[in-house]
Amino acid sequence: MPLTALAFLVIYVVGLCAALFNPVAGAALYILVYHLNPDIQWWGPAVQGLGSRLSFTVALATGLGMLIRRPRLEHGARQFPLPYILALMLALWAFGSLLWGVDITPRGQYQAEKILKLMIWVFILIRCIRTPAEYHALIYAWLLGVLYLGYEAQGGVGILRQGRLTAGLGGPDFAESSDLAVHLVATLPLVGAAFFMARTWPGKAFTLIIGALAVNMLIMTRTRNALAGLALVAGSCVLSLPRRYRLKGLAAIVAGGFLSLQLTDPGWWKRMTTIAEYQSDASATGRIQYWQAALKMVHDHPFGIGLGNFHHVVMDYIPELTMERGAHNSFMACLAELGWPGLALFLLFLGVVLHRLGCVRAAAHQLPDVLELRYYRWRTNFHLGWHAVALRSALLGYLGCSMFTTRLFSEDFWLLLGLSMCLNNVSKYVAAMAAEPNDVPAEPQAPAERPRSPLPRLDDLPTAADPATLRQP
Repeated sequence: MPLTALAFLVIYVVGLCAALFNPVAGAALYILVYHLNPDIQWWGPAVQGLGSRLSFTVALATGLGMLIRRPRLEHGARQFPLPYILALMLALWAFGSLLWGVDITPRGQYQAEKILKLMIWVFILIRCIRTPAEYHALIYAWLLGVLYLGYEAQGGVGILRQGRLTAGLGGPDFAESSDLAVHLVATLPLVGAAFFMARTWPGKAFTLIIGALAVNMLIMTRTRNALAGLALVAGSCVLSLPRRYRLKGLAAIVAGGFLSLQLTDPGWWKRMTTIAEYQSDASATGRIQYWQAALKMVHDHPFGIGLGNFHHVVMDYIPELTMERGAHNSFMACLAELGWPGLALFLLFLGVVLHRLGCVRAAAHQLPDVLELRYYRWRTNFHLGWHAVALRSALLGYLGCSMFTTRLFSEDFWLLLGLSMCLNNVSKYVAAMAAEPNDVPAEPQAPAERPRSPLPRLDDLPTAADPATLRQP
């Protein structure tokens, strides 16, 4: 058995056992397994004895752990926050579209099964992730998954066609080039937040390595839709900074962009230049045709053509097509398949999620600069405001890329949405700890030894409480 497969086997089995006693371990393992996707790895056959649905097994163990050691929702945390209620309404509408749509296809049935799984998994996340340490663990599980993918890409794993990384890396929802690019765009803000919150230079170097590998993979995909996502990520990050830091933030982004361009090759530049010449690019003109067809579909079927039906119905609206094609736009796919009510629910859901992340960032203004987290001997910092900014930027970047690819019910997208609901519960926990510092054990420190945040403040207000009184239990 290869050493990589053996290491995965040990992590997997230990993680499953830990999930029964602490469902947070199961949630972190699920995110890691989702990133690795052993079915497509070169070492995958060595672990086939574990079964073909590794993620399902992890989710089952996590669910059992949640029942055995039922987490307590404290300090105003909610199991059914408004965003999740809207997500359930969207899911019910999607299920209903199978009944009144033009057809029920295997693709639609698969999408319905996937939506049900996503709703259950988001429920588990909201239930289990309540504290800064638990939320931080999931973010680092995500980053570790990206680190391994970057290592593989650097080592030549994956399918290259004319110098472009087209497939062979990543989870089932982002194994192809365009989908992988969307995932990486959403990862970069998470990397940036982890860098600023790292306590030591080795920790910062670790996150920089992840960021460099992620950028390298992003360039290897040569995906044009990534530019739209990166623009939204950059704009969101800069505008989230206080005015006195925005110029520095913009300079940092420009410097990072310049360094990233040093990794590009002539093939990348050649593909990017086709953006200005989209009239002569078959892929670009095809997308415009698909979007026009989506508008015609919703005109004929205001309540939608049904979940999963766009791929074959589009051939009726574009007779010259010889094969099934997707909408290449998440919003147009939602409009065509779920109709105007489905799109309205989707937009309302996204608006509420993004608004609540803004509220979390605003709430962080009144809380301490930094919380110190301890994982045995390893220490790191948790900054609620930076997590909120990073997650909101990740979602905006994801949505920007989704304008040119269909990601409506992709699992990584819904993981980010689930994390946003978890972060809202975490903010209530942090606020409660700030209001009741005597209930949290803390080590006495002299004022000169008080931990200082390596981050710029996200506001100009003074700290509401001593950070030393809010050490994570």
